[in-house]
Amino acid sequence: MLKNKYISGVFFLHFFQEVYHERFSSLMKEVDAKFMSYETGKKELVKCRAYMKHFSLQLFTKRKVENMIDGEEKQIRFMFFCMVLSQFQCKFIDFFESENIQLNLFLDNIVKAFPFIFQSSKLKIKIFYRIALDRIEKGHLLPEDMIFPSYFECPVLSLKMFTQRVEMLFIDLDLTAQQKKLEIDFLYFLFCTLIYQPAYTLEGIDCQDNDCLTFINTIETIGGMTLTSKEKQYVCYAHKQCIVWHQMFHVSFCFHHLMTEQERFTEKNSDYMLLWNQIALALQEVPIYHDAFLQHPNMTFFFQRIFNTISFSREIPCKVFLLCYSAITQSIAMENLKNRQLTIKIDFVNTIEEADIVISELDLPDQEPSPKHICFVNLPFDLRDWKNIENTIIKWRTSE
Repeated sequence: MLKNKYISGVFFLHFFQEVYHERFSSLMKEVDAKFMSYETGKKELVKCRAYMKHFSLQLFTKRKVENMIDGEEKQIRFMFFCMVLSQFQCKFIDFFESENIQLNLFLDNIVKAFPFIFQSSKLKIKIFYRIALDRIEKGHLLPEDMIFPSYFECPVLSLKMFTQRVEMLFIDLDLTAQQKKLEIDFLYFLFCTLIYQPAYTLEGIDCQDNDCLTFINTIETIGGMTLTSKEKQYVCYAHKQCIVWHQMFHVSFCFHHLMTEQERFTEKNSDYMLLWNQIALALQEVPIYHDAFLQHPNMTFFFQRIFNTISFSREIPCKVFLLCYSAITQSIAMENLKNRQLTIKIDFVNTIEEADIVISELDLPDQEPSPKHICFVNLPFDLRDWKNIENTIIKWRTSE
């Protein structure tokens, strides 16, 4: 499992940024730019090659810069996505060095149309789309014989409607009709698999897939629990997305925050970790999972996150005190919160003293002690309100 510290070197990021923008000319020039010796540069280059190996890619520095990276185009895009998201995050513009105004407008319109999209999901989509569009503009296209795995389409945005919205990003790109269709299909796949879907959009999910039923039955049998219909819908959705992500990309990279999540869960839920290990061992004996676990070392970890989600929602409810001007708007807000936060169980309480989090559109009365986690909003919730609520929940979770 490749961790963040692996790519924290200054030369590493500089080198890949130069390759991405197709400015790299020679190792000597790049080490001079970073005041390094040529020998040190060669050692750093070994790290770059090792990093790329995790994505089934190879580096040939003696080729022209546009052909230095050898491997599948989807893997090259995925490699840059992992790097930019893990190292730059919200400061991704430092890597890209310019804004894509059309992309910003497209995503702003998408978020307005579908306000359930979290900022974290928007960030991932923005980075991956930017990489895809930059690669297309430079002439690096997906192969015409590329096959997409079977995945759940976005319940609230069909491919046809998505195509109509995303057309604006391809106006200035010189592509054939077939090339354009393939690239749009790729962007739609990312939209469907990177966007977190709230509970109310999953009601039509079919839980009859054999692989999914095996996964659910294993959790229920070994875990000694009975999943609710809502939990089964989520497990089926998350399980499918996990499988297709591994089918699309060679996933052996892990972001630091995922490692942190695992460490916290291990520390605080030792009984559940023991239970999960038993579930994982049982899954590895199932033929449909055996090869997948061998090919993708992170498969058990991503499956564990699905189990973690169910465990978190059952064992660590977030007590929320909601204060609104109107009883009607409060009722609507409570329903929206329940639908929005699938990965965490929300219990509404009647007093501030009982609450883990206070969400209010009113000024709070002076009291001692004051609530530790407060989020002021306007009703109905808009994009900024959802972002503030999300951040408040994250702060509460990480402070536990």
